[in-house]
Amino acid sequence: MNDSTPLQLGILGLGEGRSILSACQTSELADAALLCDLNEDLCKQRCAESGVEHYTTSYEDMLSRPEIDAVAIYTPDPLHAQHVKMAAEAGKHVICTKPLFKGLSEAAEVKAAVEKAGVDVMVGQSCRFFETFSRQADERDKVGSLLSVEAHYNGDKRKGTSGSWGKAGAVDWLYTGLSHPVDLVYWHLGRIRSVQAVGTLSPAGEGLGQTAPDMLHVILEAESGAVGRVSGCYGSPHAHPDSEPMIGCTLRGSAGTTQAWYPEFKYCLHTDEEGNVAYNDWHRHGYYFRWGGASHHAGEFQNYLEYFVKHLRAGTSPRPNLNDGIHVISTLEAIGLALQNGEKVEVPDISSGENL
Repeated sequence: MNDSTPLQLGILGLGEGRSILSACQTSELADAALLCDLNEDLCKQRCAESGVEHYTTSYEDMLSRPEIDAVAIYTPDPLHAQHVKMAAEAGKHVICTKPLFKGLSEAAEVKAAVEKAGVDVMVGQSCRFFETFSRQADERDKVGSLLSVEAHYNGDKRKGTSGSWGKAGAVDWLYTGLSHPVDLVYWHLGRIRSVQAVGTLSPAGEGLGQTAPDMLHVILEAESGAVGRVSGCYGSPHAHPDSEPMIGCTLRGSAGTTQAWYPEFKYCLHTDEEGNVAYNDWHRHGYYFRWGGASHHAGEFQNYLEYFVKHLRAGTSPRPNLNDGIHVISTLEAIGLALQNGEKVEVPDISSGENL
């Protein structure tokens, strides 16, 4: 790949992978060169939808193709570590959807493989690339010294999640859901030093055979001394959409406060300098949600795909990178321990790799 040639992308997992396939269709920076899924009928369907000519049902076959520059991984959560490691060993750059792993036990082996291969891994934390959250990050300095970040992802999951693995009682909402707001807090506050958490399992979760809490509230302390709060409630109905977004993030600083909503395009700012300012970029809905409603948020995928390609061309590490992803998993694992023992738990510093 060079500065004038589109990235040749292999897409693994064609359920959620439909969104990055759409991104490739509308971006000049990347081409969907090869599709891969165990479901051959789905492969044929996605090829027909997109005009992509080639597919395979073998991930090993995809990784053996020298024309593939990078792979985008959208397989079930428990398979991410294995699939990232295999891609690195094949010399492919990687985009992997969140959560990166299901625990720190998988991190050291993957990190070693990635560092040995010298490839880049970016975590597909799509919230960072939504219109309102991107604006909030761009205007972070307007709030002054950052004192508190509050983020949540609440969703009505009383019927479980899509796919057979998600309906088998195996979903852990700590990783599947809370990884979004935890990453938002980490993005703004930096390394998380300690966490405290409470949670409970809803009647709906019990009925699905789940054992992990699906109603979660967490306090986080950053190394800077600032504080964060994350919440994830998945066993109850949605709140009224005019009162609370499904995903939201609030920054409170010494000089102002900002609030970003998803999937609504609401963004509000109040600062000592500017007073009250509000935006609603609803006109961007068609770019982000290409099949109606608020699912298959392909615009975010296109934003991070193009960001990924630009960083590869520049020889710089796209964020969130592997270390960022591992720190989020380390924080989530600490939250899980805090849920079990009801005490404050220190988050290990994994920057050197010694605590993996």
